[in-house]
Amino acid sequence: MLITVLVMLLPVLVGAESECKACCDLTNISITVESEECGSCISISTTSCAGLCQTQERAYRSPVAPYVQNTCNFREWRYETVELPGCPAGLDASFTYPVALSCECSQCDTDSTDCGALSAHHSGCHALPHY
Repeated sequence: MLITVLVMLLPVLVGAESECKACCDLTNISITVESEECGSCISISTTSCAGLCQTQERAYRSPVAPYVQNTCNFREWRYETVELPGCPAGLDASFTYPVALSCECSQCDTDSTDCGALSAHHSGCHALPHY
């Protein structure tokens, strides 16, 4: 009887392991852009990547073997540009930002990317009119 129950539960346990509720995937975020020169502050809705990636911590870190820990990164992206309101003539009013199209678990390239976690705290504008 015990073997029958274990055999019946095996597909459920395997399925639960592969179904990650916080896996690396697209997520909606807001970016607050504040410009003192233009006297404006806007909030931009875009997509980014967030979630967990499977990794294993080594018991011993060898000084000769590289340590690689995967993080949730952009796989494909495009850039979009918005014009900041209220900018004086002659001042570049454009702000360009990346929009994630797909995500993957991979090693973060610290030469071109801030590999820290996204803040859950929404930063707002300080003492500037909102547009």
